[in-house]
This record gives sequence, structure tokens and C-alpha cells, in this order.
Amino acid sequence: MAALLASVLPLAIGAAVSPTLVALQLMVLTGATKPRARAWALALGSALVLGAFSVLGLTVLNRLHPAEHDHHSLRGAVIMFTAAGLLGVLAVRSIARRPTSAEQQTSHTAERLANAPTAWFVGVGALGMVVNFSTLLLFVPALHEITRSPVDLAGRSVAFTVLFVITLLPVLLPVGLVTLVGPRADPALAATHRFVSGHARQIGVVIEVVFAVYLVARGLGELP
Repeated sequence: MAALLASVLPLAIGAAVSPTLVALQLMVLTGATKPRARAWALALGSALVLGAFSVLGLTVLNRLHPAEHDHHSLRGAVIMFTAAGLLGVLAVRSIARRPTSAEQQTSHTAERLANAPTAWFVGVGALGMVVNFSTLLLFVPALHEITRSPVDLAGRSVAFTVLFVITLLPVLLPVGLVTLVGPRADPALAATHRFVSGHARQIGVVIEVVFAVYLVARGLGELP
């Protein structure tokens, strides 16, 4: 169980560092209209998409290696190298293109959503997760570690729950803080919003490059 968590946690933490989702959630929470209700709706939308992605990923990965618990396999190496390559592509794209997805969401979405019904924010959260490619690319290798682990079902369920919750922290932490402490969280939220909006590109590139290298190293370790 400890070994499984040790293999999943770094990927979960990388998946959780999401400028796109943080920027969206902070934009909602610093808005004037029903910020708390809208933020919980956004978190729900993100959770629903991640849940659907989890079901799809677990189904495909279980079919790929339903009885495989070997931690040195060509299949595992391919999964790690593919995710690393795609993260590398995202890093190059983030450097070459302007603005980033997080900057676009912050600059173009605020006015459109100012008068939108609260229920629409479920869709906003869902879309935010769908376009959050770096998170999903790190989520798949973590699912891979869980599906092939020799740990029993209860242990794998705990590992998946940890992965799922950590991945959603960008949308859960801000609204959870506001729910607990109310307006006292406003200065911290505003400062965080300014920082994330101003450094979304740099944060994204660092995460993509660092975890591309990490996955390459993991892939090399997978080779038989």
C-alpha cells in the first residue's frame, strides 16, 4: 500500500497544479454574484468530468493488463513515454502561443458569465477540466499504477480516492476556504488570483517540463 501511494502521489500533485482550474475558480469566487454557489457548481462540473474520465481510464487500463502486476513492462514504459511526450508538446505550445488557456479563460469568460445562471457553472467546471490537458496526462499514469498494483481492492480504492481528491484541490480548496471563513478569505483569494493570472504561463510550462522529465525517468525504470 505504501509503495502504491508513493508511486501515485507525485503524479497526483502534478495533476493538481492547474493554472486553468485555479484561475476559473478564483474568477468565480471574486465575482459579485453568488460566488459561493457558483464555485461549488464549478467544482461539481470538474468532478463529474474527472469521474467520467476515471471510469474510461480504468476500463481501458484494466483491459490492457487485467492480471499484470509486473512493475517492469514495455506496456508501462510506453504509457509513461507517451504521457511525457505529450507533456513536452504542451510545454512547447505554451511557450510558443499566446495567451495561455488560463489567461483566455480569465480575460474572455468573466463578462460572459457575469449574468449566467448558477447551473451554467457546472458546465464551466466541466469544460475547464476537459481542456486541462496536463492534469489528464498525469492522471492516466497514476491510474495505470493503481490498476496494475498487487494491492487488494480496498487498498487500490484508497489510492484512487487520494488521487481523485488531490487532483480536484484547485477547485475544492478555494471554495472550501470561503465556505469555512467567509469574507476573511477575500484578500488571500484576490492576491492568489492576481498571481495565478499573471504567471499562468510560467506555472504551466514548469509543471509540463518537470513532469515530462519525471515520466521519462519512470518510463526508463519500466523497461524490462
